[in-house]
Amino acid sequence: MQIAVIYNLVEDTKARKEEEKIADNEILVTAEAVKHVFISRGHDCDLVRVDSCLSELLKGKYDCIFNLAEGIDDRPSGEAEIAELLEKICIPFTGNNSNCLSTCLDKKKTKEILVNNKITTPNFQIFQSENQEAKGLMYPLIVKPVNEDASIGITLNSYVVDAKQLKRKVKEVLNLYKQPALVEEFIDGREINAALIGTASDVVVLPLSEIIFDFPKNIPKFLPFEAKWIESSVLYKMSTGKCPAEVNSELRKKIEELAIKCFKIMKCKGYARVDFRVKDNEPYVLEVNPNPGINPHDSGFVRSAKAFGYSFEDLILKIFSLALDGGSKKQKY
Repeated sequence: MQIAVIYNLVEDTKARKEEEKIADNEILVTAEAVKHVFISRGHDCDLVRVDSCLSELLKGKYDCIFNLAEGIDDRPSGEAEIAELLEKICIPFTGNNSNCLSTCLDKKKTKEILVNNKITTPNFQIFQSENQEAKGLMYPLIVKPVNEDASIGITLNSYVVDAKQLKRKVKEVLNLYKQPALVEEFIDGREINAALIGTASDVVVLPLSEIIFDFPKNIPKFLPFEAKWIESSVLYKMSTGKCPAEVNSELRKKIEELAIKCFKIMKCKGYARVDFRVKDNEPYVLEVNPNPGINPHDSGFVRSAKAFGYSFEDLILKIFSLALDGGSKKQKY
């Protein structure tokens, strides 16, 4: 079988900080690992970097695409655009479709869908100007760019405790990331992730994973960019993943049921991750992440898959099989 593993790299960061390229460009490690899986199974497999000529590079050459592309240049909206292109040229591809990717990337739209479906999520407000006031929100708050993922735009000063700090951080998001800011109440509790794989009619929740924070008392327990990506930082070393998470059966059931509900209402397919904060045994959904990172070395999704009994190869082939089952070409891998 002819397979292309597509990915993107970011060179120009006009709308981001220079160090935030780390989050985008680690994808090359994943792409090489995925290619190795297919080569070891006897397939022809190419790495294809996304550019403006992507359709010409792919059309008529490949039986299936393993889609690892997360944007075009430094535009996160490009993730959905790439999936839409693959839909147009009718090649089966892994992961979620363009509508799901577009919806989940828009934190405002996602939160509205969660609220409309009576799923508990932190109270929030969208800020288009630093001069807006927080209405009905209780401090402390967290401020994020509305259309980013991978903790891009989230720093220690994203945690704000008064109107002055809020105004300063909202202004930073508006000016640097050229997009509105999502401001939501900070849930001071455990951070638990649910990894899911399958289809709406047959989805499996993998063992829950928890971020363990060993921060000093004066630092709020959440994952700013440096804690997630900068290996030399103190916060990176003080935040570790634990899987399976130690949760009682009642809480596990709540989280798993909510994760499956989110997977379905966001119309996910293939694989996704739902992020939770848990306070007083009550889970709050923070985000739904379609096509989450699957870096073989340190990603939470792979950690959950291994706890389930999947090797990295098993996980890649499972994701691949779901793409073939949903596409026009059903072949054995």
